[in-house]
Amino acid sequence: MTEVKNSPSLDDVFDESKVTGSNEDSAEQGGRSHGRGGKRKKVVLNLKCPLCEAGIKTVNYKDVYQLKKFTSVRGKIIHPEKSGACRKHQRQITKAIKRARYIALLPYVHIEG
Repeated sequence: MTEVKNSPSLDDVFDESKVTGSNEDSAEQGGRSHGRGGKRKKVVLNLKCPLCEAGIKTVNYKDVYQLKKFTSVRGKIIHPEKSGACRKHQRQITKAIKRARYIALLPYVHIEG
C-alpha cells in the first residue's frame, strides 16, 4: 500500500471573517454609532474547542499549519472567544506560537510591502 500524504493548503489557515462575520456586522453589533461612546457588545459564540474535538492532547510548536489556524492574517494570536479553544489548549497554543516565532517558523507580524 502506498501512503498518501495530505499536503496542507491555504484553506487550512484560520479565517477570522468566517467566525466573526463581515465588517458591516461588527459595526452593528456594538461599534460606536453616531459618535456617541458606549460599551461594545460581546460577541458570544458557543464554539467547542477544535483541539478537544480532534482528540489532541498537546500542541507542538513544530506543527506550523495547525498554529496558523489560531493566528490572524496579520500574525496576531486569536482570542479564545473567537477560536473556541478551551483554556488548557489556549495556553498551549500561545506558548507554541511564541516558541515558533522565536525559532522563525512563524512571523511576529505580517509586513505589507
